Amino acid sequence: MSTLWSNIDWSIARSGGITAYILLTLAMFAGLMLSLRWQSPAKWPRLITNELHNFLSLLSLIFIVIHVLAVWIDPFTHFGLSAVFIPFVSGYRPLWVGMGIVALYLGIAVGISTWMRPKIGYRLWRRLHLLTFLGFIFALIHGIGSGSDSHSTWAIAMYAISMLIVGIPVAVRISGLGKTPQKKQAPLAQPRPAVKK
Repeated sequence: MSTLWSNIDWSIARSGGITAYILLTLAMFAGLMLSLRWQSPAKWPRLITNELHNFLSLLSLIFIVIHVLAVWIDPFTHFGLSAVFIPFVSGYRPLWVGMGIVALYLGIAVGISTWMRPKIGYRLWRRLHLLTFLGFIFALIHGIGSGSDSHSTWAIAMYAISMLIVGIPVAVRISGLGKTPQKKQAPLAQPRPAVKK
């Protein structure tokens, strides 16, 4: 029975982590669509893209929680609270697991900054939001280094596609190409000087 439970629990941990990573990739892409203004207001309203980005981010966090809880109670890994919440102290692949924990904390920091955006201001929020790129890289390294399926063809393809999905828009954004220019407003008409009679 313990072997069956271990297999079920490990499957939940694996599938939760993979699902969280896919959702994170999609959330990153949606956020990059927003910053590059690739969406068309007629076909894909900005409000929907904002909502999609927020929904994917939240859903990714939910699956991260499932992943962490399943790893924590798994009888094979024997993770204690410190191994789950303190980076690089785990007895199981400490570097790669630590990267995942750091990615989790970066995601939480970005989530809190988004929640506090009206209080901290747009400029600081935007700077903190750049941590999502670091979090994505750490999550990628965590998945490749600690994932039991990392050498599978489908896993290699998933990681490669995710890097393209996020990497291409990031490269476009850094280069300054592809950004839809904002429409310039016509200058306000200058009032005519009063004519003295």
